[in-house]
Amino acid sequence: MMRLPTQWAIMGPLLFLALPAFPCTCVKGVNFNAWTEMTDSHVSLVFRGAVVQSRVLPPRAEMKGRGRYAITFRVDEYWKGAPGRSVTLYAIDEGTDCLGGSEYEIGKSYLVYASEQDAKDVILPGENFWYGWTDILQEGTKMLVPTACTPGGKTSDVQKAIRQLGKGRIPAK
Repeated sequence: MMRLPTQWAIMGPLLFLALPAFPCTCVKGVNFNAWTEMTDSHVSLVFRGAVVQSRVLPPRAEMKGRGRYAITFRVDEYWKGAPGRSVTLYAIDEGTDCLGGSEYEIGKSYLVYASEQDAKDVILPGENFWYGWTDILQEGTKMLVPTACTPGGKTSDVQKAIRQLGKGRIPAK
């Protein structure tokens, strides 16, 4: 049996921990397009709009530095759901788990796919806290979050998706 030098026993795990975190990777089938993603039952709202406000929400120590945001959009056009002229999404810093939404910039226009969920704290098996909202929203309150792995993004980057969706509706004033 070959034995590794002692320094490898110590350095190996440290080198693994020093590897960069890889971004979220979404795998979609050949039928993936803006229209089919909109019809997914997890998607509650699809709209195009500009960010008018992005508030940094109070940090939670359990989230180990991952930020949370309330991002308000002016809705210019929509394809699914029944939004008003303004919509607020709750988002967290990007991560390998494909959750996110922190990339939205004030003044920029986006195609957004959002899902409605109940405000809650998410704890993984073994009492590992993942993320949560109950310190700012009452548990069970309906909230909108960005839907992962959809063809949304800055409108300048997703013109093909917008064409696939066709003409949208204008929200009531």
